[in-house]
Amino acid sequence: MGISGNLRTMQLEELLQWLSLSQKTGTLEFNGAKVAKKIFFKDGLIVASSSNRPEEYLGHFLVSRGLINEQTLSKAIELQEATGMLLGKILTTREWLSEQDLHSMLRLKTEESIYDVFSWEEGDFQFVDGLLPESQMVPMALEVTGIIMEGVQRVDELRRIRKLIPSGHAIPVQIAAWDLDSLDPGQRQIVELVNDERTVEEIRLQTHSTDFHVTRILYRQWQEGRLKVVNPRRDGTGSFQPMTGPITGHTLLDAGKEYLKQGEFERALRHLRAARSLDPDDPDTQDALTHAEKAIRNEVEKAGVTLHSIPQLAVAFDQLTSLKISPQEGFMLTRINGSYDIQSILKITPMPQLDALLVFWKLSREKLIKLATKK
Repeated sequence: MGISGNLRTMQLEELLQWLSLSQKTGTLEFNGAKVAKKIFFKDGLIVASSSNRPEEYLGHFLVSRGLINEQTLSKAIELQEATGMLLGKILTTREWLSEQDLHSMLRLKTEESIYDVFSWEEGDFQFVDGLLPESQMVPMALEVTGIIMEGVQRVDELRRIRKLIPSGHAIPVQIAAWDLDSLDPGQRQIVELVNDERTVEEIRLQTHSTDFHVTRILYRQWQEGRLKVVNPRRDGTGSFQPMTGPITGHTLLDAGKEYLKQGEFERALRHLRAARSLDPDDPDTQDALTHAEKAIRNEVEKAGVTLHSIPQLAVAFDQLTSLKISPQEGFMLTRINGSYDIQSILKITPMPQLDALLVFWKLSREKLIKLATKK
């Protein structure tokens, strides 16, 4: 028997508990504002998960935990395309990662992906009875009870973190020496990026991490008295412009459509995605978002920003440090080497494809990069 609904009306812990007690086998699918996830059950136990969020892909997850670096990930992806082998198999065969680390990271990746759903205020779900992936899965069996207990605690922990670090614009500032010996490689690479100038979002992108992973580590350093957090005021020139009156799905929808007409694509996507979050069952909102994504993709490609375009810096690199650029723009600029095409760069980028293409589009419009075609 299948089941469907929304997390606003059925709590995640109740849903997981029901699947466990019923010893269900099948796939539990979630659809949020920008993220789709699947949790696979066999006889009431969780055996795997998947997500369309780039930072939850295996390669990015391993980078975030300090087990491989970006260069190794790039080489592994190239081999994957050439051979068709699974990424994990390539990493272990080449001895870039041990079998033990691979299995423990796959388990941890599954757990972390599920914990994230506990923080969702709403999202559609459905359980498809008997459906499991055709491809072979790494053997694991996670007890639902432990997942629920940790997931609920994570929600409380996230509330505490948000009081200190409300957004990715916050800047961590070191005020005492790090105790590096007590940190694992993933934690160490995060604190070593703290230079009193980088924002949390810049650190997140550089380490291919989720927002929770970065802010949790920084929060614990704050608890130990090793850093403080500066939350700079927004000067009103940021991408979000507050609307007058009550914010509803319809007002967000109307604003998104207007921004799309004006060619302000980032604002259009932000408002339309927010509208879908508020009214996930409204077909007009979903149609408007789908239309906007297609229209934006077409405009971006008309401007020469395609997956096969080769971005090249149009200004000296030292000039970039004096410019006001976003963390996403900074991340992309440091990945441009004059020979990689956009598709190659996106494979090692922890960002959704359309969002990443928009970054290249903006950089091109601002004449910070030029786009060449493959010969």
